[in-house]
Amino acid sequence: MAVTIGLILMGFIFLYFGAELLISGAEKLATNLNISKAIVGVVIVAFGTSAPELFVNIICACRDETAFALSNISGSNLTNLCIGFGMVGILYVLKFELEAFKLDLIYFFLGPLIIVVFFFFHNMEILPLWSVFVLVPLMLFYLKKAMDRFKDEDSHNEPNSKQIMAGVGLFLLGIVGLYIGGEVVVNNSTKIGAHYGLSDAIIGLTIVAGGTSIPDVMASVVAAKKGEAEIAIGNLIGSNIFNVFFVLSSTLAISGSDLFADTLIFLDYIAVTSLSLIFVIYVAVRRRIDLLLGLILLLCYISYYYLRISSSLDAFVIN
Repeated sequence: MAVTIGLILMGFIFLYFGAELLISGAEKLATNLNISKAIVGVVIVAFGTSAPELFVNIICACRDETAFALSNISGSNLTNLCIGFGMVGILYVLKFELEAFKLDLIYFFLGPLIIVVFFFFHNMEILPLWSVFVLVPLMLFYLKKAMDRFKDEDSHNEPNSKQIMAGVGLFLLGIVGLYIGGEVVVNNSTKIGAHYGLSDAIIGLTIVAGGTSIPDVMASVVAAKKGEAEIAIGNLIGSNIFNVFFVLSSTLAISGSDLFADTLIFLDYIAVTSLSLIFVIYVAVRRRIDLLLGLILLLCYISYYYLRISSSLDAFVIN
């Protein structure tokens, strides 16, 4: 067991540093291509920090571990929202530019809501394969709109070929690190679940989701510390968008079949949807991320996880 836990920690290290390398490469490319900071946050950095979830879910899809894959996304989105914005709000006060993130906020709430609706009409236990025909077009539309605000009009850096090549190299190294980390985490997390009799859903919701969200949370905390509010905010919002529209649609496509879960996973997506709505309303009204919002999100996170894990353990004991 000690070896298994050690391997999981090593997998998280690969995930974290793999994401760091990928983000560093993306930032180098962004600087040289004069991309706006909001787009760097919601697209480039967000895609980089969502890569751990993508790699873990690809592995799950190939192994038909659908509950694991679904709970990884719901858990990651809860962690990004509650721990990410919770820590940022407690440590700093960030001004929220509503105009800069209007479409992003819509997708931020719309993503988990769509999953809840699809689950609801399939006995709260199935995410149908045809969901990709809704998720993918919506994702493509989002990316098209993002391209319209891609260029930073205030930045006029001359492209540096060496920096661009360095960025590509770091990006590719990050991908390798993320794959290795995802493989190690999935293999050894399922061993722990089997040993203690825990379901794949609980392992995905807690251990794996927490680990794959480390890059998202840390990237935003560091960005907030540096005064880069748009990157800090955009990263967490964009990560949750990519997790639903890109990672889940990729999981469905690779598995080639419906994703099966249980009613508790359906409740996880209701929790993500509800907390996303609370977040959207708060920042739309107060136009900032502050201590009050941070405390609300952290309290909701702790309360929900307590109830969720207790329910799962009670169900396991009864069975």
